[in-house]
Amino acid sequence: MSESTDGEKPVPRRFRRLRSNPLRDSLPWVAVVVGLLLVVRAMLGRSPGDDPVWLVMGIVLAVLGVVVFFVNRWQARRGH
Repeated sequence: MSESTDGEKPVPRRFRRLRSNPLRDSLPWVAVVVGLLLVVRAMLGRSPGDDPVWLVMGIVLAVLGVVVFFVNRWQARRGH
């Protein structure tokens, strides 16, 4: 059941190395960049349709991307 061999003590879960997951690491930052682009376009008046709606959507998308990044880091540290 343990991952160690030759009588070594098993490494506790919190000290194990994190597995790399490109989607978990990159998609939140893509959301932040797209959100900031929407905010800039809305502020310059180049967004299609109603500007305040695109401004709010961009801000929400950027904040959501930052929150998801920290939640993913927390989950990765916990082993999920």
